[in-house]
Amino acid sequence: FQHTKRVGNYLIGRKLGEGSFAKVREGLHVLTGEKVAVKVIDKKRAKKDTYVTKNLRREGQIQQMIRHPNIAQLLDILETENSYYLVMELCPGGNLMHKIYEKKRLEEHEARKYIRQLILAVEHLHRAGVVHRDLKIENLLLDEDNNIKLIDFGLSNCAGILGYSDPFSTQCGSPAYAAPELLARKKYGPKIDVWSIGVNMYAMLTGTLPFTVEPFSLRALYQKMVDKEMNPFPTQLSSAAINFLRSLLEPDPAKRPNIQQALANRWLNENYPGRAPPNVTYPNRYSREG
Repeated sequence: FQHTKRVGNYLIGRKLGEGSFAKVREGLHVLTGEKVAVKVIDKKRAKKDTYVTKNLRREGQIQQMIRHPNIAQLLDILETENSYYLVMELCPGGNLMHKIYEKKRLEEHEARKYIRQLILAVEHLHRAGVVHRDLKIENLLLDEDNNIKLIDFGLSNCAGILGYSDPFSTQCGSPAYAAPELLARKKYGPKIDVWSIGVNMYAMLTGTLPFTVEPFSLRALYQKMVDKEMNPFPTQLSSAAINFLRSLLEPDPAKRPNIQQALANRWLNENYPGRAPPNVTYPNRYSREG
């Protein structure tokens, strides 16, 4: 295993990805031989930006609490003089974005599998009182068995479970995936994640986004969403898939399904004859919503 340094019980190897204040590298646990992904955060850069520091702390705390087969697991947190290291499970299947890019778009049965896994992960989060707020294709990785692993909890709202919580009116996330009520700076709830799942589903099935404006303007994007001026669907899509997609991308959050209602959808459960309920000890904070 080629590596540049050792931190704790981990050898740090080649670079897998890079962000503005963090690099993701492949790692190897020297005792178990397990390969991992290591997010290396530059302390100096992070400390200059209180927003980044807060998001890092939040990401670490949330991911230590959450266990789900479709959520990338945080295994360890290490600290040296110059860096923080978040050790995560490695997802050798890479980013779902690359798969969509290579294939142009996914077949309906493939999209169904991935959207179902994403909804199961988000249902688990909502049960735990966590709203992700940044669900996008770039945050969906694939494991060796081609299953979804959700990452990046830096913008998640913990609804008070960590003793602090952004108000549910903070603008955050990527505008192309953000629900209209979030763009409009209105008070919002966990259904913003349901909208984002709809955008992800459209992207999987078409290789593009459902709402686009040229030249880009938030106001024009918001208007398209509210007016339901969605880009066209591929002709071969089933009516059940289109109806489900339209329900997820309902601009009025009062009419949009919550995550439990989305999970019960007929299209989503074709070829999935029932499922064992997740083994969750959290109260379901959002079960009465909408």
